[in-house]
Amino acid sequence: MSCAQGTIDVLNTHTGVIASKHETSSYEFYKRFETFIELFEESGRDEGYWEESLTDVARVYWAFLNCIKDEVTRVDAAMISDLTMLSSLPCYGE
Repeated sequence: MSCAQGTIDVLNTHTGVIASKHETSSYEFYKRFETFIELFEESGRDEGYWEESLTDVARVYWAFLNCIKDEVTRVDAAMISDLTMLSSLPCYGE
């Protein structure tokens, strides 16, 4: 896999979880993604991080991917229905 594909995979994974009605994620998931983006931007979007596993960008890339199994949770249909109902209440939907 190329670095560009790896970066695209991170972006797609993050977007997929956010858009999903069947998954929820933790603060840690969002924080690791944010850190990856910040360091990738600071590197000038240098895709060479893929070639050297000791770069900060490479470390946060793998930290993000490895956190998915623990930080993303499947949500069942009943829970989604309950959350949708709660979000329509004035005290929750503000």
